[in-house]
This record gives sequence, C-alpha cells and structure tokens, in this order.
Amino acid sequence: MQVDASPSDVTYHDLLPADDLPPGQMRLFTIAGEEVLVCSAVGGFFAVRNRCSHAESPLEGGRLRQNSISCPLHGARFDLPTGRALGGTGYRPLTCFPVKVEGGRVLVGVKG
Repeated sequence: MQVDASPSDVTYHDLLPADDLPPGQMRLFTIAGEEVLVCSAVGGFFAVRNRCSHAESPLEGGRLRQNSISCPLHGARFDLPTGRALGGTGYRPLTCFPVKVEGGRVLVGVKG
C-alpha cells in the first residue's frame, strides 16, 4: 500500500461513526488541507487522496465495486487497499492513508 506517511508521522483524525458510512458508500473530508475520500468497501474502510493519478481529477462520485474505485472522468480503476491501478498503463498508484476503527468510529491518519 502506498501510504502517505509512516505510522509515526501521522496524526489520526476522528471522522465519523462507522455505522454512518454503509458498504458501497464514500464521503469526502478535508484533513490538514488534504482532500481525503473515505470509502466503505467489502474489505472495510479505506482512505485515498481525492485525485485520480491519471488526470488529477476528483475520485468523488466514482463507482465503488468490491474493493476498487473507478474514476468518474476516465473510468480508470484502482485497488483501494493498495492504491495500485487495475488495468490500463501509465497510471500511478493512488495515495492511500491509514485507517483504523476504534470505539465504533473511523479514524484516518494524515501527515502533519
């Protein structure tokens, strides 16, 4: 997984109750000046930078399937757990952020 920072460099931000984001849904947050898209998928909660690595377009509004997200602009698909591109050539991995659930709440780690 391409994580934005090492675990010691991140500050975890309490974003929402886990029950408020059902599977197949996503929600956009701005954390420390960074647009972070939190996705509830089959494998749990994932957080990625809200930018497709192909054209820097927003991923918000893309399609979630299993553990992947598709860019709404070009259809590029990315694996949420690792950020890697699924198919297509020349796509860089997405920037991923560490996520944990504590006390029924979703927390995302962002550098700074």
